[in-house]
Amino acid sequence: MRRITAAVFAALLTASLAGLTDTATAAPTAAATSAPTSVTANQCMLGGGRVVPISPTVRVCVGGIFDGALVEG
Repeated sequence: MRRITAAVFAALLTASLAGLTDTATAAPTAAATSAPTSVTANQCMLGGGRVVPISPTVRVCVGGIFDGALVEG
């Protein structure tokens, strides 16, 4: 019984250490990016959003990758 417990403990310890090593050496996969503050209406729609007028002079892109960006023009 002691040998089985020791073998299981050793296997779990080895797996845990391998996981820590993989995590520590992994390169970052995505850099932080910020959305542009303003886009054209065409860019908004191509990015999957729609243009919503807030006032007669201010329009905002809603949805898609440019969500919340002001629409120029």
